[in-house]
Amino acid sequence: MRETRRTGRDARQASATGVNDMKSAYIVASQTAGMLLAGMLLIVPSLRAQASSDGAEKSFPTVAAAEDYKIGSGDVLVVSVADAPEFGGKFRVTDTGVIEIPGVSGQIRAEGQSAGELGHAIRDALIGAKQLRDPRVSVYIEEFHGRTVTVLGAVAKPSVYPIAKRTNVLEALSLAGGTLPNSGNTVTIVRGPASAETTGTAVGSVQILRMSDLLSGKDSSVLAEVKNGDVVSVSAAQLIYVVGAVNKPGGYTIADPGSGVSVVQAVALAEGFKGVANHHGLIVRQSTSDQARIEISVDLDQMMAGKTTDVVLSPNDILYIPTSAAKKTLKAMGDVAMAAVNGAAIYGVGYRVANVRP
Repeated sequence: MRETRRTGRDARQASATGVNDMKSAYIVASQTAGMLLAGMLLIVPSLRAQASSDGAEKSFPTVAAAEDYKIGSGDVLVVSVADAPEFGGKFRVTDTGVIEIPGVSGQIRAEGQSAGELGHAIRDALIGAKQLRDPRVSVYIEEFHGRTVTVLGAVAKPSVYPIAKRTNVLEALSLAGGTLPNSGNTVTIVRGPASAETTGTAVGSVQILRMSDLLSGKDSSVLAEVKNGDVVSVSAAQLIYVVGAVNKPGGYTIADPGSGVSVVQAVALAEGFKGVANHHGLIVRQSTSDQARIEISVDLDQMMAGKTTDVVLSPNDILYIPTSAAKKTLKAMGDVAMAAVNGAAIYGVGYRVANVRP
């Protein structure tokens, strides 16, 4: 009987000990979890700061938020008044820069204000007109027409684009769908009144940038901001053409106009001769009239062997490689070369700016 009581007492003590052990384990686990959570809360901000710092080194400078946008004429605004929808609605800013709100006598100046500033102005106007005591007004810009930039030249979609925030040249090109593969290395900005005032230059002044510098990020000055009324134009690349008995006939961009492309280099771009090629080629140098067109015969074997000077091709030159069976005059071969250029594929090193939103 005593053994039975002892056994029951031991069991109860063991059970109590087990419960106490579980409570202790729970407390330790809770404390550990709390310490880990506190550590994470300390670590995450530093990681974010580090990521932000690292990103700043690898990307272009950030632009201001859309809230910095100043409303302009032609913009479409949506005004909401809490608990009083009859005073809200959709409004287009007039050419004189104002809007008219129901229940308010007179016009409210919208042009030059941010959405938040206009919201406060409408609130004050409603209170002043004794329509509402303490209205809550919000303004949303549905369509941006007040600030635009024009993007032209060798871009996918040349047009006039609204700019809702601070925008640099690269972002303006992105709005136009990016540059074409055969775009050149020059971006020209013609400054409108807003830029002229900011930069202290005359309206219509020109700033010329190099696309290679723009994309490499080596020179921060090329990340120029474009403003309302600016015109951004991308030049077309200078081309030379290699046609005839070559493996890859077509037009090729001159990546460095200063150095140009030589005849031997042009043959290499076209991936060499076909087996039936005649290594006596022809340069067709075009002009504004057929009478001024020049045909220049070149001995490619001599050039490749270094026995004669390798000729540098001018922009729009055509290097024609005839077949070995061709027996034609220089003019006849020139006519064939000119015809071969029509519809030729364009190859080369284009500075492609993708359609990526910042």
